[in-house]
Amino acid sequence: MKFLFFFMGIPLMIMSFFEAIDVLPYVAQTNLIVDGNTIELSQEQQDQLFVQIEQLFEGSKTMPAFGVTTPEMFAEDLKSGNFVSMKFDGLFEVNGLPFDELVFKVDKDYHAFNLIRGNNGVYNGRCIYIDLDEKDMSEFDQFIQTLLPTNEVREDV
Repeated sequence: MKFLFFFMGIPLMIMSFFEAIDVLPYVAQTNLIVDGNTIELSQEQQDQLFVQIEQLFEGSKTMPAFGVTTPEMFAEDLKSGNFVSMKFDGLFEVNGLPFDELVFKVDKDYHAFNLIRGNNGVYNGRCIYIDLDEKDMSEFDQFIQTLLPTNEVREDV
């Protein structure tokens, strides 16, 4: 029995070492999406947004996700609320889930959230679940609110 556990348990432990925070250094572009529209951010604002994303993910845990999305569900969800998009220059993978873009909804009360995986412009399949541990998104949401009043909306999500 111990022998069987070894061969089943080791791959699960190895998978748990892959945290979503590990791909953050490879983010090529960050965007803020409000009610389905991408907000035009200056380079300084994009840099500040990235710093806030890093702080949000600090101490987080990547957990197995039960959340699944379809392109239709994603398009409908994006119509309402604030979302952050992180685009990568290449294809990355966390726990066997490939992506070239990660998108998540911002809600001040969230203590955990799903990273919706985009691959070549298609958002579908299992999500990557992020547990913020003892934190919530309230500080991150406050920062996002500071970006909203001074920007113009682009209609090109």
